[in-house]
Amino acid sequence: MASKLLSSPQLIYWALVGFALQAALFIPAATSSINAAGENEGILLQGEKVSSEGSFQFFFEANAGQTYPIVASLDLIHWTVLTNLVWAGSSVETVVSAASGPAWIEEHSISKMQRHFYRIGLPPTPVPNMVFVSPGTFTMGSPESEAGRASNEGPQTEVTLSRGFWIGKYEVRQQEYIAVMGSNHSAFSYDVRLPLDSQTWTRATNYCYMLTLQERAASRLPPGYIYRLPTEAEWEYACRAGTTAAFGIGDGTSLSSTQANFDGTFPYGGAAPGRYLSATTLGGTYPPNDWGLYDMHGNLWEWCQDWYGPYPGGKVTDPKGPETGSAHVLRGGGYTSPGQGCRSAKRDSRSPNYDNTIQGFRVVLAQDP
Repeated sequence: MASKLLSSPQLIYWALVGFALQAALFIPAATSSINAAGENEGILLQGEKVSSEGSFQFFFEANAGQTYPIVASLDLIHWTVLTNLVWAGSSVETVVSAASGPAWIEEHSISKMQRHFYRIGLPPTPVPNMVFVSPGTFTMGSPESEAGRASNEGPQTEVTLSRGFWIGKYEVRQQEYIAVMGSNHSAFSYDVRLPLDSQTWTRATNYCYMLTLQERAASRLPPGYIYRLPTEAEWEYACRAGTTAAFGIGDGTSLSSTQANFDGTFPYGGAAPGRYLSATTLGGTYPPNDWGLYDMHGNLWEWCQDWYGPYPGGKVTDPKGPETGSAHVLRGGGYTSPGQGCRSAKRDSRSPNYDNTIQGFRVVLAQDP
């Protein structure tokens, strides 16, 4: 049962409850972990039913603290992460079990004329210091009234990210890069715990590719998941952490050198002048934003996956920037930046092979479209 489609007698036929939908089929997915005996495990479906309101429900035995992605397909080839599920009274993309026991899932918006296949799987095991960011909608860019605003920060665009993702709690550290790539290109190499500086976009994406291969070989990544740079939209969404002001930390309206590593002699929003360190600092030196992410403002400019280009305006879903270009996006400001250069909406760009001591990156773990 954990390794194949449930047979017909085990399926609920919608005809029994007055629906034209033939059946809802389940595929328990192989996990990315290996048990002590070295055999693949699966998620065992415990039961399914139709609610009194007519929506489809199913449940499985969940482990406390575990996250379970739920995907659906019409053809067993193309799979989509479900975002219209209801579990424990809230919409979810992945089910996070607070306690061991049955986890009931309900899907409201299912076509009554199509057969659906479901797969319940264990997620990848992220490398240390990754934070899961749930899907959502936010306003990308800055209003014209924001002090220090540049024209390329508009028009403001309503962005919906339909899938959650893991993102690094810190910028990638030198010791992490060395462990995967065997080299270190940092200027501040006197302490390998410091974030990796002097990085090109090309080296950053090569690291993501090699990290993906390493984690797949260690059976910590199921098929369809990769490490990569964040898209520009993902980066700003994570930086803002639900805020709408100039910064995703503090009260959002000002920035001082007690909050981030930048040129503190040029604070923002009436904050008191402070120090200019002229070097990177260890991740965790300054307070995180509300989603637990450090140094989204200052320390190092961070590469994004996207080619640089103008915002579309209006409403968009899962934007990935232009298809081609000559420069990639950098975000967040660095240790040499003034306060206004570290705002959540601040954008910059450089060619893929350009390096500078103020450039680094953090990684995202996500499903590969």
